Amino acid sequence: MSSSSDQTRVLFMCPHAAGKSLFAATYFRAAAARLGVDAVAAVAGPEPDAGNMANVVEAIEDQGFAVGFHPKLVDASDTEDADILISIGCDVASIPTDKAIEAWDVPMLSDDFDGAMVAIHGRAEQLAASLASR
Repeated sequence: MSSSSDQTRVLFMCPHAAGKSLFAATYFRAAAARLGVDAVAAVAGPEPDAGNMANVVEAIEDQGFAVGFHPKLVDASDTEDADILISIGCDVASIPTDKAIEAWDVPMLSDDFDGAMVAIHGRAEQLAASLASR
């Protein structure tokens, strides 16, 4: 799979790759498309669940977005291919890379689902806007 040299690849990681990273990638993909940013998103995690969290899928679909990501184990090829690495609650020592990893500090979904969703949405919008202004 080849991509243009201007395309930015963003890897969103959370421990189980089934909740916070799913929100982030979905929101980022929508914001990038709206802003005309040539970017792709992926999700992965060091301890992936078998499937996406049902309440996250429901929230995403209720907002009119399609769920286009599934949990997967983060590996060196994922981090190598990414231009931007975002960790949302991962132990960065468990991520196979020497690249810089940006950490997003947001509430745990189990503690504050709506607060986490809003915080992740805002961060994803900011990231897309920063790429649009390059």
